[in-house]
Amino acid sequence: MATLYLIEQNSVLRKTSDRLTLCKRPEHARKSPGVRIEDILLELPCEDVDQVMLFGNVQVTTQALHQLLEHGIELAIFTFTGKLLGQLTPPKTKNIHLRIAQFRKYDDLAFALKLSQTIVKAKINNGLAIVRKHQANHPQLFTDAELTQLEGLMQRADKAAALDELRGYEGAATAAYFKLFSRMLNPPWQFQTRTRRPPKDPVNAVLSFGYVIVGAQLQSLLDGIGFDPYLGFYHAIEYGRPSLALDLLEEFRHSLVDRLALNLFNLNIVSESDFYRPPDGGVYLNTAGKQKFFKHFEQMVGEFHSAASAADKPTAFRALFQKQVQSLANAVQKDLLYQSFEMKLK
Repeated sequence: MATLYLIEQNSVLRKTSDRLTLCKRPEHARKSPGVRIEDILLELPCEDVDQVMLFGNVQVTTQALHQLLEHGIELAIFTFTGKLLGQLTPPKTKNIHLRIAQFRKYDDLAFALKLSQTIVKAKINNGLAIVRKHQANHPQLFTDAELTQLEGLMQRADKAAALDELRGYEGAATAAYFKLFSRMLNPPWQFQTRTRRPPKDPVNAVLSFGYVIVGAQLQSLLDGIGFDPYLGFYHAIEYGRPSLALDLLEEFRHSLVDRLALNLFNLNIVSESDFYRPPDGGVYLNTAGKQKFFKHFEQMVGEFHSAASAADKPTAFRALFQKQVQSLANAVQKDLLYQSFEMKLK
């Protein structure tokens, strides 16, 4: 099953028998209202698609919407810059018992703290794993003291007595990590600090876009299993924010999105021509940039990873998304220990 990314502007997603067809009128036809010729850009059987992500000016016919709903395919709609506007979710049998358990656990402060500690420790661990892997080839970039600082913050997170204290350790670890991340980028690319809304440089543009994409996929999985994606345990409730999806996203920020960004820039896969700067500020991936992003994103989410435990079998990221959602469901409903995803430290 695949995620279909629709980024070709002025295109139309149509239904053709039991298939989804992406069409676009050629330039000469768009200038001639009487001409109805369309080029077929992509055609896929519905059974091969489990999610559609639409960016910017892409139309969907009513017939195609019916097809998506009938086949249980979720449609996520984004602005061209990557802001999630909303999702069309097929009417599935909702696990009301899971949702009731989720709301009950929300009031269990001990559960929320323990779960949040597990997630934050995994996030810091994954950042450390990336730095250490880079250090193997570039030992001069980092000092032992800098790595020790991250290790210390991970240990302090494990002993945090409250969520606010834990958030303080996580914030300090994130700031320390991004200082090291900036050194892993090859010139001419530069990264001074994390900026968003809007991202102010190409590196932040890729990071922000990647976090949104992974977060939306996690949100879809959470919703599909019966969770309320807006009721998180670590991230506070905020109107319109999928806090539970952001909880799970923490484990994949460094391990997936940041690694992808390093590959895109350090291997010269993207260039300045893959970004645009609108008059109102910010830097964003353009259509060509998004095409490169999704090509390499799909390769990376299909890549197999070893987890921290030697007993664990290598698992692809796409399967890990589902595994983490199910582990969270087991923790909420069955009081089982939540099993975080931690990259192997070398």
